[in-house]
Amino acid sequence: MMHEFRAMNTTICTFGLREKERKQVEQWFAFVEKTLSRFREDSELSQLNRSNGRPFLPSNLLFQVMIEADFYYVETGGVFNPYLGHVLCGIGYDRSFETISPHFLYTRQEKHEVSRPVMIDQRMKSITLSSGVSVDLGGIAKGWSAEQMSRQLKQNGVLRGVIDAGGDIVIWGENEKGWEVYIADPFHPENDLLFLKLHREAGIATSSTMKRRWRDQNGTMFHHIIDPQIGQCSDSDLVQATVFAPDVTTAEVYAKCLLILGWENGIAWMIEKRADLGAIGVRTDGSIAIGGQLSNYSEEVHKLGQVFSNS
Repeated sequence: MMHEFRAMNTTICTFGLREKERKQVEQWFAFVEKTLSRFREDSELSQLNRSNGRPFLPSNLLFQVMIEADFYYVETGGVFNPYLGHVLCGIGYDRSFETISPHFLYTRQEKHEVSRPVMIDQRMKSITLSSGVSVDLGGIAKGWSAEQMSRQLKQNGVLRGVIDAGGDIVIWGENEKGWEVYIADPFHPENDLLFLKLHREAGIATSSTMKRRWRDQNGTMFHHIIDPQIGQCSDSDLVQATVFAPDVTTAEVYAKCLLILGWENGIAWMIEKRADLGAIGVRTDGSIAIGGQLSNYSEEVHKLGQVFSNS
């Protein structure tokens, strides 16, 4: 049974959960949004972003997500960078996506270099942002929240289920027929491009430069995936990247990194960092690339009657 609702500026779907658990999921995501939204002036994340270099004492929720985000920032060598909120605001993404106005005029900013954007004191449980740094937790907050909720449900005896947080998907438990996963066509998002049948628990995340796009008053196109090396919208040969991982937070992080780095450089980099991940990329010309250990998750990928073997 499917259930869906709106939270965190996206559609959240659950599959196979009873009414009690569905309400639990809704309440959890509403709480996370209230705490971590960059677009709410009263959110705790907004308070952190206004802390102006002073130590900030966060709630346990914000503290745990910041630890997770900073861990991946370090692990990926800064390719995944949650400290680019000021860059997103500078290109017009300073409000919820559906309310972005084309009336702003983009002025290229100098790249803001800091040796370490944040200090997280585990003993004092405080966070100190460097001057000029603001945090955008975006996709990792959705993936992390879905992962945390699935773990809680498992602890409560829910043996299997699916939570899809706007394309960040966590699947747990056994399914005799396998779990069916569909990947949308980035050029025609109302259509499915690929179909897979998973034979294990997994975290899946898809990142795209096509989904959230807007223009300024000069007609310049922007999207929400920022390449931290240049401080601007990424411009690789990929328009979409999907990563399969043991957990959805890892999948979310590496899907974004793969999208930024491009297929050839990105897949080699990803395999070196995490040999247990599988990936599917869609290039700007519409061609499909498959790499990593995708066969650990699904034996075949189907596209419009074609079959790509992963064995």
